[in-house]
Formats: sequence, structure tokens, C-alpha cells
Amino acid sequence: MKYTALVLTMVVGLFFLIGMVIPRFFKNKEKLIHFTTSFTLIIIFFLILMDLFPEIIDILNPMEDIRYSIVILLFTLLGFLLLKILDFFVPEHTHEHHEKNDNVLEHKNHFYHIGFITAISLIIHNLLEGISIYITGLNDLKTGLLMALSVGCHNLPLGIEIFISFSFKKENKFTKVLVYGLLILSSFIGAFSLFLFGKELNQYIEGILLCVTLGMLIYISLCELLPEVKKNIGKKEMKWGLTLGFVLAIFLTLL
Repeated sequence: MKYTALVLTMVVGLFFLIGMVIPRFFKNKEKLIHFTTSFTLIIIFFLILMDLFPEIIDILNPMEDIRYSIVILLFTLLGFLLLKILDFFVPEHTHEHHEKNDNVLEHKNHFYHIGFITAISLIIHNLLEGISIYITGLNDLKTGLLMALSVGCHNLPLGIEIFISFSFKKENKFTKVLVYGLLILSSFIGAFSLFLFGKELNQYIEGILLCVTLGMLIYISLCELLPEVKKNIGKKEMKWGLTLGFVLAIFLTLL
């Protein structure tokens, strides 16, 4: 049963891999990234509201101890600020270049930036998600499989988004390969660490790490993806992305 539960976490990474392959069949990367940007925005909102936040409340339970409310706020803010600080180490970007259309390099840096910080937060998130899938699979294989498929559905559009974002820059090949590898294997690595050491992650540490991830995803959605969607909302591919994002979010809710 342990090995079967471990295999479930590899299913999650497979969706990332599929997402990275899909863009190779599209010639117009610009339209595809507009579509996936709006699609990803909805998926991340869904992830925050229906997955991360309820799980944090369940683990830390601020209703039982008001001090946990402060912990949630502080570590969520920390996650938000960590990505803000990370801005200094990723190529500079702005949301204004679409209107001016006078700086191709800046345009590419902008998309690379979004992909990079999204990947960092998802690696952290999927390490924890892998542990959850593994534990669930040990208790009930069917529920673990459904959970893995649900997380995989999140990862598919996110994998597309990250791959296309990275494709706008030909440099940093080693960084790209490293990030792709960690994304695909992050859920498995999280589960394997539990399998190897045979100890569960302390629930309070798990709750704190989830708060940090929550802050990161809030930053990505509000400061990176939302401005991009607002500036291109009139484009057909953006509207399709928002619509299909809502459809997938509803589908995932029913799982």
C-alpha cells in the first residue's frame, strides 16, 4: 500500500509534464500565454479559496485559539513579502510595456518573471501536497487517487503557463531544467521524505508553511496575473481562459 500511495504522487507531476508538452503544438505562443494567464488566475483563486485557506483553518483552527489568527496573518504576509523580495533577483519588469510596445526584451523578462515566481511557490506547495496525497492514499486509495487527479488538474494549466513564460527567454537553460525537474518531482519528493523517515510532518509547521504558500499565491494572483489580465481583457483568448477556468474550478469542486 505504501508503494501504491507513493506512485499517486508521481501522477501529480505527470500533469506538469503534460502541461509543458502542450505548448509545443501551438505556433502562436503569445495568444496561448494570454489564454493560460487568465486561466491560471482563476485556478489559483480556486486553489486559495477552496484548498489552501480551508486547510490552514483546519490545521491551525483560529476559532479555538485566537493567537493562531495572528500566526496565519503574519506568515501569510511573510510569504507575500518573500516573493516581493524575490523581485530583486529576477529580471526587472513592468506591466506598462504592452501599451508602449517599445521594448521586446522587457516584454520577455516580464513573462519569465511571472513563470519563475509561480514555479517557486508551486514547488513549496506541491511538497506539502505530496505529503497529503501520500497520507490520504495510505488510508484510502480511491480518495488518494481522486485527490491526486484534482491536484493534477491544477498543475496542467500551471505547467503550460510556466513553460511558455520560460520559453520567452533562451538563456538560463540550467535554471529552467532545474525548475522543471523540481516541479515535476516536488509532490513525489514530499511524499518520499515521509516514506523514507516514517514520520509525519508536525501539523503546526505544516500550517505555517501553508500560510507562507498562501501569501505567495496571493502575491502572484493580485500583483502579477491580475494586472496582466486587466490590460488584455478585451482579447478573445483572455475571455476564453477566464470562462474555461471557471468551468474547471466548478468541476474540481464537484470531485
